[in-house]
Amino acid sequence: MPKLRNFTPFPNFRFYAKDNRGQEFGVIIVKATFEFAPSGRLLVAEEQAPMMFDDECHGEVNLTSLWHPSDLVPVKPKADVIVNAVACAPGGKPLPSWLCGIEIEGAQVSHAKRLRVTGPRQWQPMWKRALAEREKQEWQKHRRWFDHWSLSEPEPIANLPLRYEHAYGGLLAKGKDENGEAVMDTNPYNPLGIGWIDREWTDHTVAHPAPQIEAADEPIADAFKIYAPQSLGPIPPAWEPRYPYGGTYDDEWKANVWPLWPADYDFAYHNSAHPDLIVDNQFGGEERVHLINLLPERADFSFRLPGEKLVVDFATEDGESIRQEMKLDTVFLDIADANPRCRRIYLSWRTRFEPERYATASVHRGTHGDDSTTVKQRIREGYYA
Repeated sequence: MPKLRNFTPFPNFRFYAKDNRGQEFGVIIVKATFEFAPSGRLLVAEEQAPMMFDDECHGEVNLTSLWHPSDLVPVKPKADVIVNAVACAPGGKPLPSWLCGIEIEGAQVSHAKRLRVTGPRQWQPMWKRALAEREKQEWQKHRRWFDHWSLSEPEPIANLPLRYEHAYGGLLAKGKDENGEAVMDTNPYNPLGIGWIDREWTDHTVAHPAPQIEAADEPIADAFKIYAPQSLGPIPPAWEPRYPYGGTYDDEWKANVWPLWPADYDFAYHNSAHPDLIVDNQFGGEERVHLINLLPERADFSFRLPGEKLVVDFATEDGESIRQEMKLDTVFLDIADANPRCRRIYLSWRTRFEPERYATASVHRGTHGDDSTTVKQRIREGYYA
């Protein structure tokens, strides 16, 4: 492991990892925290957030949405855009529904996601005739009298946290087992959600909460249709569609592969953003971000990423040197706080290196223009001493 020197104000971490063939490689991570100036420009935050080595939820684990995915990630094949935000009704007055979202524009990146949020609403069962209380207990036997599910008009609200608890998904009660215990099925894409209606198992005699977050171009209208959960936040590792990328952990793996990754493990497992916010192209670091109805004081707000470019200068014992640009692979907007001074933007860069090849590694702010000759000159002049 090379000695790491950090010439930036940002926390960094290095470690070794392995791929699905057992090949080892080194990883350097740098995480920067920015805050908003009164002008709306991003500034380096005086207090830099530390690396987070575990997933952090908004509240209790498995009962609340994921807030901050672990920073301890070896590779992200694509870039993540993660947003912790509250949808705010335009003008601050309660509305039944409105649009919100994010747009990112740059030389290499053009990406957008729009959502519609609503106030509380319900799926209400509509029967051709009223059922007696005794009939309600065995409603399946009277299915011929069921007509349809009707989606109620949403109640007006002024804001809504964009969390998966308000999106499509949830739990489904499937009767009881031989011991009389309730049998519950979970939606693999969002076990925390609401609005999952099943033809056979959902009680058709009572109203059920309907999702309050939907895709702007796919409004929820059919009680029996399976919808993709919508939010701007990250996906936990145990949820679809992220979970399968982790590989197959069967008896063969336990007996012959553990503790290595299984053969079908894919680095895509480490992209934790909502699938619609995983960006194919690499961020340049100067993209313009446009927020729509995500801040209470501004319905439309734009800012530019700070333009930071981080590089690592590696040097061997015999003087060989190489400059490696770090990849900006995570843009995390933590903007849910009503106080603008408490909002933060986290940017994370990552790079890999060959184990045992280098004696030193120096992380610093850099530009594309510095070539290896410049790096060697700086090393000779003691720039990294």
